[in-house]
Amino acid sequence: MKKRKTSGWAVVVAVNIVAIAAVLGLGELGARWIAASNATDQDEQLPMCRPDALTIWRYRADIDLAYRAPEFEMQIRTNDAGLRQGPIPPAAAGVTTVLFIGDSFTFGWGVSEEQRYSEVLAHLMARQRPGTQLRIVNAGYWMFTFDQQLVLMKEMIRLYQPDIVVQGFYWMHVRSLFNHRQIRAPDGTLQAVEDPKIKVNDRGVLKFRSDWLERPPFGSQLVALVARAILNRNLNERAGLWVDYMRPGSTQDEALWALTGELVTETIRTLRTAGIDYLPFLIPASVEATGAGWENVGWKAAAAPTGVDPALPAARLAAMFTKNDTTIAPLAAAMRERAAAGLYFPQDGHWTAEGHAMAAEILAPHLERILAARRR
Repeated sequence: MKKRKTSGWAVVVAVNIVAIAAVLGLGELGARWIAASNATDQDEQLPMCRPDALTIWRYRADIDLAYRAPEFEMQIRTNDAGLRQGPIPPAAAGVTTVLFIGDSFTFGWGVSEEQRYSEVLAHLMARQRPGTQLRIVNAGYWMFTFDQQLVLMKEMIRLYQPDIVVQGFYWMHVRSLFNHRQIRAPDGTLQAVEDPKIKVNDRGVLKFRSDWLERPPFGSQLVALVARAILNRNLNERAGLWVDYMRPGSTQDEALWALTGELVTETIRTLRTAGIDYLPFLIPASVEATGAGWENVGWKAAAAPTGVDPALPAARLAAMFTKNDTTIAPLAAAMRERAAAGLYFPQDGHWTAEGHAMAAEILAPHLERILAARRR
């Protein structure tokens, strides 16, 4: 009887082992199919980055590639400085250098170089103020948040000695600060930014770092898939908090808002000390300018959220500039009043060529006043 019992348990265990192995095997096959399907992941179209000790990553010099997305196709080139534009001419007498700092909106995500608000704005100034000569330096970097922008701005000031800095602030980047570590000089000024969860792979593609993803045990794509889900869970949960920023009385991510205030103050102080004119402006999320596109702020439900005010985060950011005796130009209201439709890619959430043209039109009077004051 004991032998039969033992034999019976052995059969059960063996069957279970075979079943588990079969399930894991099917899971591995499925994971490998998913990995193969993602081999043409859109990020893989952008082998254009290099690690950077100051700003985590930068663009490589002399890149020339095409990027294709469901809503657009764009050509991307970088110059010898790794900026998305052609060669920057040397400074010359009578020519005003305007440095544009910002994220993917300033980079011109989804549009050509010529369609970006920086280039359109330069053309507007040339038409509205005959004889005006501008040297444009566009230092827009997709995914750069306020600390990276500040470090980059300091470097660009040393390299190009701009007369004017135009900077776009996208309030959703408050959340992007949560993994960053700021490296400061003894006097407290920002020197560099680090993020151990971001790396650039050998091809030059920007990735979230995880050894489980890069070198999973036994080369298992199933392990890599599970690791990826765990790694991204916190990021996905935090994406939903963008809507919480819109709730009256919200205290979500207060430490990040406080850090944003410090970065704004240092940005303004840096430019004032250098005697550089400053034109900061608020980049509205699509829901602020059009009332649509809630998925672009992390809200996935079919119905729009209740009890929120989309203008609250931008108002909070604007208050930081007011505290520093600086006016920041708002775009949302003017975009709503003039022509909301067609200014944003519906799925992607960035400005279309029409959106860039509208932004340039709204910013033109502000830049014109600065140019007029400089000529007095």
